[in-house]
Amino acid sequence: MNVVEKAIQAIDRWQRRHKGPAFAYAVLKKYDDDQTGYLAALVTYYGFIALFPLLLVTTTVLGMIGFHHQELGRQLVNDVSKYFPVAGQSLDNSIRGFKQTGPALIIGLLVTFYGARGVADAFRHAVCHIWHVPKQDRSGFPRNLIRSFGIIVGGGGGFLLASALAGWAGAVGTGILFRSLSVLLNIAMLYLVFMLVFTLSLPRRFKRAQYRTSALISAVGLTALQLGGAALFAHTAKGITTGYSAIFATTLIMLTWIYLQVRLVLYAVQIDTVKDGNLYPRSLSGKHPTEADNKLKP
Repeated sequence: MNVVEKAIQAIDRWQRRHKGPAFAYAVLKKYDDDQTGYLAALVTYYGFIALFPLLLVTTTVLGMIGFHHQELGRQLVNDVSKYFPVAGQSLDNSIRGFKQTGPALIIGLLVTFYGARGVADAFRHAVCHIWHVPKQDRSGFPRNLIRSFGIIVGGGGGFLLASALAGWAGAVGTGILFRSLSVLLNIAMLYLVFMLVFTLSLPRRFKRAQYRTSALISAVGLTALQLGGAALFAHTAKGITTGYSAIFATTLIMLTWIYLQVRLVLYAVQIDTVKDGNLYPRSLSGKHPTEADNKLKP
């Protein structure tokens, strides 16, 4: 046995004896075993494709809400655009919503929702895959379509409402109390959103207690990303000029921004699966499998 193997075995024995490191390693290993990075990329792709049509629907609805209250309508659209670093202003300037009314508007909104459902389908697939839900237990047509629409409407609307509530709370005052209230409102709203999204993603046999932790971690994590990430991306993009370089940079930043958020949420889901199934400790080298390793054998 060489020095490297001895060191690996020593580290393995140490992490198995300590709950914190064993749990953290089990989450990282299961994330890799489930090819969660690939799933995150898939959700990011569909999320980016669905971004424009969903914002088109959002600004249309917000415009209708604020038709008799133009200042309210402008404030709502402004709060929505702030959620997207760098591209927010461009989205605010370019997306004006549907011009049709009545049946034409309803048909346009339905077509837009149907085309954007891919992000909801991809997210539901990712969550079920991480929880190892058998294919025969997953919802089929038309229930899967209804669940995806529920995620788009409830989840998407909740995200935007959380951003708007946080913006309004922050606009009331500039002190630490009002800033804290803004953050807490955002976390509380996002927690409810993720509870809804996970409920619609998993079969009914799953209890809410099984994914409460992942909902809370996702809410806190996305709020932290919004507080620090948006400023970081905006600083990174200061040197962006007009033309093709600006389009490429904006696209890359938006993809990265969405991907970071998706990865955070899927890590949170992994945490709940490891905790719920007691899937730790895991073997570091694979030569001496643990009980958790044996549970996860295909």
